[in-house]
Amino acid sequence: MSPDELFAEFESGFARRRFTAGLLVALIDLLTHLDAGGGRFATLDAFLGAYPKQSTTAAGARANTLIVRKPTGGTVSLRPFYNAAEKYYRAEHKRFDYPSAAPHATQAWPDYVGWLEALLGFSVEQLAELRGRVNQFVLDTLPSQEFDPSSITTEPPLFRMLLEGFELTAHPGEPTGAAFQGIAFGFLRADNPHLQIEIDKVRTGSKRLQRVGDVDGWEGGRLAISAEVKQYVLGIEDVADLQAFGNAVGRRGSLGVVVALGFAEGVRDAVASIGLIPLDTADLARIVSLWDPIKQRTAVASFVYYATHVEKNASLIGRLEAFLSAAAQSRQADSAPAGQSAAT
Repeated sequence: MSPDELFAEFESGFARRRFTAGLLVALIDLLTHLDAGGGRFATLDAFLGAYPKQSTTAAGARANTLIVRKPTGGTVSLRPFYNAAEKYYRAEHKRFDYPSAAPHATQAWPDYVGWLEALLGFSVEQLAELRGRVNQFVLDTLPSQEFDPSSITTEPPLFRMLLEGFELTAHPGEPTGAAFQGIAFGFLRADNPHLQIEIDKVRTGSKRLQRVGDVDGWEGGRLAISAEVKQYVLGIEDVADLQAFGNAVGRRGSLGVVVALGFAEGVRDAVASIGLIPLDTADLARIVSLWDPIKQRTAVASFVYYATHVEKNASLIGRLEAFLSAAAQSRQADSAPAGQSAAT
């Protein structure tokens, strides 16, 4: 059998038994490693006379693959050569349609004794050429499944950008605390998609509306989480004003959160001592950094909903729209090909 005839036989059977590619390459590499090609052995029996086949593994189990003993001592197994071929196809070149079947492939070697006998008669150059043809055939036949980063459309972390870059203090024409209350609503809405989140305009009075906090999250008729929102740095003198809120959420077995721009020294511990969870903008940013873009998008959409349909404040709506528009334009500019503007 010539190299062309062997390759044609391999090629015709590849669709049914894809593992034969790695097996053929492994047989070539085994003979090359042993310097057993080039007609050095006229028959397989002559080869096995020089390199006796071992029927057991080093652990004493029955050998299911080809293992031969070297005249100088030690053994050589077909399996590592097959593993290397499989790694070449699957790991290095992402041909995942090539089977992960090393045990089955290497124990099938007796079905391909004819190939091994033919390989013994090929020259070193013929073995190398055949090996290359087999590898190239696999790469040409099986599609690459290598991950293409350009196939993925990524989204910027918009809500984190809002936390870090959107002015949260009062602006002319905006009710004090509206922007920060929108941030708190967006955060709680995205972080608790299983709850019904309720919110009203700032300064409407939660008690008058028979609510507990500025933002309440309900699971049916049970209050699950409630937040008081403070658009300033909370001082120790402000903690007493939170006592009633702490009692209210405590009686209901709910989570009580105090969201503030910051906390003065010692205030975090004081807030925690009445059963409440202190969160400032840095805390929110750390939590939001773990969110995927979809969750961040939900938080942004909730903030937009609050500004547009709850607070209904033109100044806040305009600032928010301008910020998001600038973020979108910056994203387009960053994703435009080199040398091409986002507008082209």
